[in-house]
Amino acid sequence: MLTSFRSDSTRVEKEMQISSFPGRYALEQPGPGLDLPMVDDVQIRMQTWGANRRDNFVNLESDLRCMTRHLNRDNVQLNEYQSKAVASQPVSHFHTQNPYVLESRASHPAWIYRNREQPRWEEPWINPQANTEKPFYDNIQTRILEKDYFKEAYQR
Repeated sequence: MLTSFRSDSTRVEKEMQISSFPGRYALEQPGPGLDLPMVDDVQIRMQTWGANRRDNFVNLESDLRCMTRHLNRDNVQLNEYQSKAVASQPVSHFHTQNPYVLESRASHPAWIYRNREQPRWEEPWINPQANTEKPFYDNIQTRILEKDYFKEAYQR
């Protein structure tokens, strides 16, 4: 039997649980389900299973990283990406919804509203200038105050 505090079996088990949590979370995290409607919106980036909307996505990602061809700009035949494109088809079990977010930057650009007056002249409920001055004195040196208000106990 070991008497060291670090050799305690429950302590070692807890340290192993803490150190292996990120890997276990990545492996055991729950998925979104089998038939989840995806939203085709340009402002929302698809992640995890939602981003895999095509089959053969490992080779497709490798092709996007230029791992299927050598980088060059001299040889036109080797540089042609269409001849070495990865064949992939869209996955048919994903159905998409229309985006519920309107493109406000396209329909209402900011330059329309720059020169307009903002007519908000109502009174606020709480006066923002009410507490600008403190009702008490602070940062006063008591030594100087004692000098100012000192009165001698007897007259000469």
